[in-house]
Amino acid sequence: MDVQELYKLFAQRQSDRRFDANRPIPNEILTRILENSLLAPSACNEQPWQTIVVTDPERVKEVAKAARKGSLGQNKFIEQAPVHLILVADPPFILARLGSKVRGVDYVQNDLGIFAAYITLAAAAEGIGSCIIGWLNGGAIAEVLGIPKNKKVFLDIVLGYSLDPVRTKKRKPKNQLLHFEKW
Repeated sequence: MDVQELYKLFAQRQSDRRFDANRPIPNEILTRILENSLLAPSACNEQPWQTIVVTDPERVKEVAKAARKGSLGQNKFIEQAPVHLILVADPPFILARLGSKVRGVDYVQNDLGIFAAYITLAAAAEGIGSCIIGWLNGGAIAEVLGIPKNKKVFLDIVLGYSLDPVRTKKRKPKNQLLHFEKW
């Protein structure tokens, strides 16, 4: 992939909210997305994530229902997605915990955000749509999937063949976001 193809991928990756529920993602494509996302960097190389891959249609329904429990009607579209990737945060080891205290930065959250970006970009490279779901009921998902109490459900990334057209991104002007040499 040349650099222009990479930048085109950045431009076309979007949060999709309509999926073809009758078109499963082939295992070889899902495997490539998952394996390549594991290359994401993390503080102290801790890789503080576990991922539960949900593809069974009945389990997908259970997870979608659990995720939406108490969400005031938000994210109904996740019921259409044929794949749910439940990102679970691992408690940090001593070095990252110490760094978090000293700097006042939650490195696990940062690392999971980077990991989620790798997943969604890998999906886009494969022609698969995605949406990162942060407004969810982690406790209900944990109950459905048997996630241990000392782990935290962080995100649900839904994947599927998108029915949404590629949209032009709306962004703030660069001069409001970029500063060179000083504020």
